[in-house]
Amino acid sequence: MQTSSSSSSILLNLDIFDTESIHVLPNSNLSITFRFLRPGDQSEVKILCRDWFPIEYPDKWYDDIVYDKKYFALAVCDVCTQQIIGLIVANILPIENCNREDQQILNRIFSLTASACYILILGVVKEYRRQGLANLLLENLLNTLYRHETCKAVYLHVLHSNKQAIQFYQSNLFQYRTHLPYYYLIKGEHLDAYCFVRYINGGYPPFTLTDFATNAWSYLTQIKPCRLLNTIRYFLTDKFLFTDYYKRTSTYRQISRIV
Repeated sequence: MQTSSSSSSILLNLDIFDTESIHVLPNSNLSITFRFLRPGDQSEVKILCRDWFPIEYPDKWYDDIVYDKKYFALAVCDVCTQQIIGLIVANILPIENCNREDQQILNRIFSLTASACYILILGVVKEYRRQGLANLLLENLLNTLYRHETCKAVYLHVLHSNKQAIQFYQSNLFQYRTHLPYYYLIKGEHLDAYCFVRYINGGYPPFTLTDFATNAWSYLTQIKPCRLLNTIRYFLTDKFLFTDYYKRTSTYRQISRIV
């Protein structure tokens, strides 16, 4: 969970956002509408978060996302019941005000005054899943951020074992950037997290040794490398290019952590 003060966050212009229209999902009879969180939503949102996430959020946090305008806190509701069935909460921070482990998601060419949007939560009620609601919530956030040209990245943290969430973000063009050992404390157990980033408005990541090896191999495959180059490829794949995010070696776990 990212923490920040109100003074360090960047306010978004939400007046351009249409929260009045009703949408009918094409593959179902479900009618939905979007609205921002408002006073009185705290109890309902708290119940949802307890069902969706293994992390316990303090009561003050629920008040903050309702009252503090620094948060993009968009809910999708069932028109018939008026209940919240999905929610995304995010806020924009200058890179220099992000948590230390997240300050290197952008290439150094971008000033520390460039900003990034952190997704705190994104969830959908179980009975309403697989209807594209999470995609719609994310799409609405992105459409808002595209108008904020200094925002160069959207990022989040995800539990290393949450394969469903990881697949969702990868399908929406988020890239794996960082492995954070022991990032979460859940029920007394320290668990690893991954940081995923989607670059927008011309933003792009740092250029690392892994990026160099990947690009070099792509080039070499185009010129039909010999057996020696094939051997180099397998060595690099084994040592650096971990295509399976869930089976990293302990050595890589140590060197990949940003401290």
